[in-house]
Amino acid sequence: MDQETKALRLSAAMALFMAALGIVFGILTQSDAIMLDGFFSLVGFAMAVVTIRVSRLVQQPPDKRFHFGYAQFEPFLNAVKGLLMLGVAGFAIAAAVNALLHGGRDLNAGLAVVYAVIALAGCLLVGGVQRRAARRTGSPLVEVDAKNWLVDGVLSGVVAAVFVAALLLERSQYAHWVPYIDPVLVIAVVLAILVVPIRIVREGLREILGFAPPSEVQADVRARIEGAVGEMPTAMVRVNMMKIGRFFYVLNQVVVSPEFRPSRVGDLDAVRERIARAMDGFEPTPIVDTVFTEDEKWTE
Repeated sequence: MDQETKALRLSAAMALFMAALGIVFGILTQSDAIMLDGFFSLVGFAMAVVTIRVSRLVQQPPDKRFHFGYAQFEPFLNAVKGLLMLGVAGFAIAAAVNALLHGGRDLNAGLAVVYAVIALAGCLLVGGVQRRAARRTGSPLVEVDAKNWLVDGVLSGVVAAVFVAALLLERSQYAHWVPYIDPVLVIAVVLAILVVPIRIVREGLREILGFAPPSEVQADVRARIEGAVGEMPTAMVRVNMMKIGRFFYVLNQVVVSPEFRPSRVGDLDAVRERIARAMDGFEPTPIVDTVFTEDEKWTE
């Protein structure tokens, strides 16, 4: 079993545990904030199971159905994960607003603090393990998973602090505000994490649609390619690129000058070899195709 699969299986197991923990404590404490956390974990578990399958799929070679491989499944899965998180968040906000309009809800703050501390420790532990695994494997799937766990950990810390504050309020003249703490907390948590699923969806869609990478990445790749072909007489070098999941694809279209007369195909392969060496150290390791022509119309 490879490191990526091990990391994803760990995430799936912990997500199922945290989902069960959140739903049980949500019922016991009458807290929608904790219930929301449990449902987020349940979504995470379902997606982790699918992610394990996708992580194997994207490593398979092209076949009769997918001539260019399965790379697009990776950003597609991440986009779906982000959309599911947005859906759960939308339902949670609707329920919280409804509770605020009807006098809030009772809360067992003592049990809520116990849950939040357990969730904080678990999320930060798994997030740290996943971050190290992402660095070792270079897997976008594990990288997104690590971010999700670390964000969950930070939010669990905030939830713990708020529930401690609720315990203190119960013993003060402001005890009548305690029923409003949970719905307000739900709204605050959703607004705080909203940027994460939105970013995941946006990045996933950009890769699915074949957007070009950031301008600084494009400039780096073009400089490497142009440097590699600088010795040969060229009229133009057109470099196109896109990133899909863990794959980075570069298409070089080299328009050679009329005086360029290779004596054999091996001369062109030598240029391709120089381009490949120029891309050494670039991450993720790119797939580079280079075509040569004397007529610029073939590059349009």
